[in-house]
Amino acid sequence: MDLEKQTKDVLLNAIKNYANEYSVELKDAQLMIKADDDNCTPKYQVLVHNKVKKDVTFNEILNVKIDFLGREMMVSPFISSSLRKLRREHKCSFEDINVLIYKKDNTNYPNMYFFEGTKPIKPLTFEYIFGDMK
Repeated sequence: MDLEKQTKDVLLNAIKNYANEYSVELKDAQLMIKADDDNCTPKYQVLVHNKVKKDVTFNEILNVKIDFLGREMMVSPFISSSLRKLRREHKCSFEDINVLIYKKDNTNYPNMYFFEGTKPIKPLTFEYIFGDMK
């Protein structure tokens, strides 16, 4: 199983689902991953036009009631590790870590961008998130 590809597919499908839910174009629906505590446990939010609409669980992003495949258990450690890495690299508190996930018109995959608080810092790659797997 290619965890990186599966994660891209899940995130892109989630953006599509939330775009449909809020009747907006794909480029106007986003997901945000934040650190919920000092261990950088991931917390997820849905945004429309870059404004928070609601907090969601990983299962809601997957669009399932129960994650029989255990995808959250596989992906969350990599996300937490990446959030901790961002915190170390930028010497910021966990409260300031924000990773925006969005779809550009000309791509077939989701894009990610790191914000420290509301300040844009840098784009992120899936290699950055899953680099420890290789």
